[in-house]
Amino acid sequence: MAYYGRRDVMYSALNNELTPPLASLAESTTTAPTLITMDHEHEDSTNVIIHKVPKTKGGWTHIDDLDSFFTRMYRYYVRGGFFPMIMSDLFSLLQFIFIVWFSTFLVYCVNYPKLFRNDPNINVTVKLTLSDVIYPPSICVDRITWQWWCVIVICGVIWLMRLVLSIYHLYYAYDTKLFYNNALKIKESDLAWVNWSTIQDKVREAQPEHHMCVHKKEINELDIYHRILRFDNYMVAMVNKNLLPLQVYVPCIGNFHYLSRGLKWNLEFLLFTSPWSPWENCWQLRECYKDHSKRMVLARQLEKQIMALALINFLLAPLIQAWQILYFFFNYAELIKRSPGSLGLRTWSLYARVTLRHFNELEHELRDRLTRAHKPATKYLASFTSPITTVIAKNVVFVAASVLGVLVVLSVYDEDVLAVEHVLTIITILGCVVAIARALIGEEERLGAGCTGPARGEELFVQVLGHVHYLPAAWRGRAHTKNVAALFQQLFQFRAVYILFEVLSPLVSPFVLYMMKWRALDIVDFYRNFTVNVVGIGDVCSFAQLDIRRHGHPDWQTAGKLGKAKGANTQYNQGEGGKTELSLVAFSCRHPGWQPAEPAQRQFLRSLRQSMHHAMPVNNPLNKTMLGSYIQQSIFGANTPLPAVLSYYQQQRPSYKLPDMDETSDEDESPSPGPMQSSSQPQTSGLAGVSSALGASALGLEPTDACDNIRDMSVSTLHLYDLHLSQAGQNVSACCTKNCSERVQEESRWPSSEDTPLLHHP
Repeated sequence: MAYYGRRDVMYSALNNELTPPLASLAESTTTAPTLITMDHEHEDSTNVIIHKVPKTKGGWTHIDDLDSFFTRMYRYYVRGGFFPMIMSDLFSLLQFIFIVWFSTFLVYCVNYPKLFRNDPNINVTVKLTLSDVIYPPSICVDRITWQWWCVIVICGVIWLMRLVLSIYHLYYAYDTKLFYNNALKIKESDLAWVNWSTIQDKVREAQPEHHMCVHKKEINELDIYHRILRFDNYMVAMVNKNLLPLQVYVPCIGNFHYLSRGLKWNLEFLLFTSPWSPWENCWQLRECYKDHSKRMVLARQLEKQIMALALINFLLAPLIQAWQILYFFFNYAELIKRSPGSLGLRTWSLYARVTLRHFNELEHELRDRLTRAHKPATKYLASFTSPITTVIAKNVVFVAASVLGVLVVLSVYDEDVLAVEHVLTIITILGCVVAIARALIGEEERLGAGCTGPARGEELFVQVLGHVHYLPAAWRGRAHTKNVAALFQQLFQFRAVYILFEVLSPLVSPFVLYMMKWRALDIVDFYRNFTVNVVGIGDVCSFAQLDIRRHGHPDWQTAGKLGKAKGANTQYNQGEGGKTELSLVAFSCRHPGWQPAEPAQRQFLRSLRQSMHHAMPVNNPLNKTMLGSYIQQSIFGANTPLPAVLSYYQQQRPSYKLPDMDETSDEDESPSPGPMQSSSQPQTSGLAGVSSALGASALGLEPTDACDNIRDMSVSTLHLYDLHLSQAGQNVSACCTKNCSERVQEESRWPSSEDTPLLHHP
């Protein structure tokens, strides 16, 4: 908060990047200070020094809403530039018109009795033409009912709103284009070859020149992420703390996690973007939500808003349901006809994209990470294919493919075969049956090397965990069971299930919103307890600060000079499943030059690096830890004999150096360099280089920047899970080292110190 004025006149600047009124008087392009007399009525005039802000061509000085500016800058990068954005919005509007027009045409403009030859007056021997089965335009318009006209009017209003919104976005997209061209010196044609870290570095370099943020001379990577992901971090934290009721119970099926795009939009509208949301603007929470004495009043108010939104969704459900069916039919009809087996492919559910997301992780970073996990996740679930199902599916494929082949050959020989009644229908159905049956046939090649059966599931589980980073630690040792596979399928579901979830969204969303009213008080308390104000940033989720002291879990940390976070936080404050620790490691790996502000963060990363260094498998069996299993599979291959791997490590282990962090601001004494450290080594932050030494250096290769971050995070994740399991006292042995018959059979629930939910269900 800055104050300007004299005596009884006081001006208070806003908390965000708004230019003080006197700054507009500066007209010169230089930065020299100017004396301005504010009192002309009295002899004792008061002189105030006003700093002249240098003007830029694009007008990017002291941007009022940096959240929207950085978000537009990121969307511009993700969508590929200005012209791809224009084309995408244009075709989206045209697609909307096409769906409405084509639906009207199919309902009112086609003479179905003639088309299906159900009209007794039609001559069945005469070949029909398009003019015979399509009504003239005048008759087609007359056949449209008034109810359908009302639907068309509503769709027209929605289309006009989307048009105005697209023009608004394109207006600012052009300003973003100028910012990229002039301030960042990046042309649109070069955008596809530039990664996000380069753009982020250029933005930081442009800050001293353009002064986009008024409260800071320099901005770091975390500042940019906070502004782009302010609301996303809140959503990730709420899901992590089990605050939102996203678990639905269906009789005869049980509990499953449900989150669709429509439900997610409703939650974001209610909690972040609506005019009556808890947010006064995009960077500041309403002051009443920070007042403990008003929590009950705000809870009742929020409960009424939730009920109103649920009622609106319920009333509009028929219209939205019809739109969802038409939209997905037009999108997937051709794909299903061309490749019916595509419905048997798997995709990450929307709930998985939220629960597996790190704090301060952009959308494209999450997408790339889950894409890398797609192949091992598919192999993991394919390993649970029943032998009986495989045998039946193979025989079904044989019979259906034989009949289909005969019909195709006959139709090629004489096209009149297709004129036989229901022949095309039979060919289409047989094609779908063949595709679906092939999807049910499991992977034929099984892993050998003396560790078969359940060990296959354990090894694939390690590969999946190395990419997704968040899976229950209690699944270790039980990953080969069907109960774990059934739970994992909720995260990695069939595409057909994904489409079904989206189609049913208008029916399920009102129910979920209704259940959310019981969480109104908890949501109000969450905003008050987990919101911090950062200078130059505004109100952010405290979990996004990656504060190990406040939100860390002691079982996910190594002992260091600052000690673990015992007593400093409670179960209520801790991130579940190592969320805080893994998010800090992930952000450090993606941004090697980032310097954590808190000593606890630096000490945690430093201790983790040292612990990873000592975890290098030399004399210890590789299959005892997930880190060792990952190294054996990813570097040497799963079929490599264990003695050969250990011998290779003993012979080829390089004397690499541990990178250290800048400890000049730490209160504790810097650790002395060990025998494998050098005083002349450049100091870096993060974990870059540690797991690269565990990976590429073990093969005698020079690590590349493109692969280092991925390898760093995968190795760090598995090592953290090993530490967590060892400190929690759980068994970390692989399946092949223990008799599987001795395992506990009741595996529907696994007790864990982190399974305690944030809230008590009503």
